[in-house]
Amino acid sequence: MSDRVVALDHGADDYLTKPFDFAELEARCRAVLRRRRGSARNEIALGNCIFDPVAGTLHCGPKTLELRSREIRLLEVFARHPGQILSKAQLMDRLFSHDAEVTENAIEVYVGRLRRRIGDMGVRIDTVRGLGYRMEAGG
Repeated sequence: MSDRVVALDHGADDYLTKPFDFAELEARCRAVLRRRRGSARNEIALGNCIFDPVAGTLHCGPKTLELRSREIRLLEVFARHPGQILSKAQLMDRLFSHDAEVTENAIEVYVGRLRRRIGDMGVRIDTVRGLGYRMEAGG
């Protein structure tokens, strides 16, 4: 019998083999937490908007915006840390694998693109000079 089967039969909620993508590990942890809270919902309220990271959409009233992969992951990081200042290094850790060679400039580019896409949806990402970025969702 495989290690996976034994672990799952002995009460493990999930099993992930190496090497693994850190974003996948985070998503699996969120799924376990949702199951433990009795919630299967993936949606996150952002002011008057609803963000669904699984579907990759941001709904605000009659508007629906379909997001690209990195935009989804970046918006999800901000949505899970509302009002918190996130440094470029923190964002890099959550968006890219540890062996990826990226610069902080890449974060600036992705944040800029996401800002332009969500700007008219009532969700904004502010630059906190010298510290990083913070997302604010209008009410």
